[in-house]
Amino acid sequence: MKKTTTLTKLPAIFSAGLLAMPAAHAVDVDVSGFIRQEMAYSISDDQNPMNRGTAAVSGTVPNTTGGADFIKKDFDYDNDWNMMATRAEVNFTIGISENVKAFVKVRGFYSADVFNDVSVENGAKDVNQFRVDQHGKCASIFEVCDDDFMIDLPSAYIDYSEGDLWVRFGVQQIAWGEAIFFRVMDVPNGLDLRRHTFLDLASEEYADERISSPAIRVSYNLNSNWEVETFAQMFQPSVLPQSGTAYSIINSPFRVRNDIGFDKVDDKINVGVRLVGQLGDLGLQFMATARHNPDPIFKWGPGGQTALDPAFAALGTFSDQPFRSTGSPGAVGALNSGTYGGLDWMTSAHLMGVNGVEAINVLGQEFALIGNFLTASGYSGPDYVNSVAEGSLALDGFFTQLGDLEADIIPIYAAENVFGFGANYIFYSEPDTWLDQLVVRFEMTYTPDKKFSNNMSRNFIEEDEWVTGLVLEKYRRFSDAFPATFLVFQWMHKSESDLSGRHLSNLGGSPTKAPSGGEESGGWDAVSFAIQQPLPGLIWRLDMNVLYDLNGSYLIQPGVRYKPNRSWTIEGFASFLDSKDNAGALQPLAWADEVSLRLTYQF
Repeated sequence: MKKTTTLTKLPAIFSAGLLAMPAAHAVDVDVSGFIRQEMAYSISDDQNPMNRGTAAVSGTVPNTTGGADFIKKDFDYDNDWNMMATRAEVNFTIGISENVKAFVKVRGFYSADVFNDVSVENGAKDVNQFRVDQHGKCASIFEVCDDDFMIDLPSAYIDYSEGDLWVRFGVQQIAWGEAIFFRVMDVPNGLDLRRHTFLDLASEEYADERISSPAIRVSYNLNSNWEVETFAQMFQPSVLPQSGTAYSIINSPFRVRNDIGFDKVDDKINVGVRLVGQLGDLGLQFMATARHNPDPIFKWGPGGQTALDPAFAALGTFSDQPFRSTGSPGAVGALNSGTYGGLDWMTSAHLMGVNGVEAINVLGQEFALIGNFLTASGYSGPDYVNSVAEGSLALDGFFTQLGDLEADIIPIYAAENVFGFGANYIFYSEPDTWLDQLVVRFEMTYTPDKKFSNNMSRNFIEEDEWVTGLVLEKYRRFSDAFPATFLVFQWMHKSESDLSGRHLSNLGGSPTKAPSGGEESGGWDAVSFAIQQPLPGLIWRLDMNVLYDLNGSYLIQPGVRYKPNRSWTIEGFASFLDSKDNAGALQPLAWADEVSLRLTYQF
């Protein structure tokens, strides 16, 4: 059943809560907020290869069957701006009584139409940036959105405290763990990547990306050293950048069917419990969470193009398999906007962290028409093809008959249990030495039978995964003339997947070879560090954030902040990204070298 909700429900929820509170105290309301212009200018000649307007493969694509070459129209867009947006946030801090407080944050985000892709060329409507076909059409129940704007409530909750008890009820983020790039214990909430993907200031620790949803969170102090906390929260999936937008990480001919995937879990509740305490100078925490993973696993969905059923009746039902020909009735995308040829397929698949060879075998095994086509073409299953060359030849025969193709993929949000442990310790030594007041944090999680995408198969990869993280933090004063420098070093290890959750076995492919994987190295590792240096007077601050993936990708993000007074802030930062091949975790964004500027007025 289609659900429609609006922000107008919020007053009723809060009115009910407020009416239940004692009326003996005056209600104090403090209003604050900001309006900000945000922009990101591309400083690279590269364009996002996942978008049709700047596809990884275009022009003449060789046909290995010996037939006529495929001609994939080169739209050749050259976008100078990745983002030009206006953001406004208004915060209401409400003091109801000594024990009861409330907080509401209203966020509006408008993204100007500065990015062009294939839909503009074909006279279609503007690129959709925010509609995701969940909760009606938007990402959460407290959001209204359209192609180029969204208005939502990232926070809207009531706090109640009495003695050792603290309760928070309403729309909220639940942030466990502390990290700049890495999320280990931070498992309650997924991420909303529609605005500026991962390329906001890394030092903000996903504050804008972590997606909120209604929850109840309860904390109780067992004694002066130990606290137990628990939560129950409505499941809310992560939201990827939309296809055809500047930062898309899904190849544009493939449409993500959020309406199908989310409808299966829209009534689920995530729950968790955490025990936090001190043993002398050693801080400890233990965590257990039962959740649906907010990060999607993808599988093929039926294409539903019935117009070609009669032509392929000898092989099976065409509309049951995933692909649609953009040149036939029933296509969703624009004409000539699909994948065209084996080279195009292999290049795009390996950029996405999909094994292009095994994805063909999955199609043959799970869809009768494609299995029959491969068999009729001389390939025997279940493993129909065993190399990029064989796969490209088989695909070229399929593309020769059908032209360029699009398809639907369905997100699945798997149930899982996550167990975690954390420890922190502050070292004290001689003043002005490196060990004095050095903060060391360690976090570890274990997820048994974790599920991963398996080349779009309905049968997922399932393995136990360990994730560990080590953090060193310190303020260090190098000169009496300058304020102390804040320094952070981090290391992360994941046993089965990379930073974005792609299984290591499917990474490292190229247009000419199948993925080599990353498991032979014992998992995935990365290090990061951050430096913040205020200048005398505290008007200027210099930043540097670096992430290095040992598979060969990196992000370097230098920045500067100018705050002449309480009301105005100007921030500029650059993001430099690269990856030596498709095994790098940052390969999907390796094209996105850019300079960002944020001009903020606070009130």
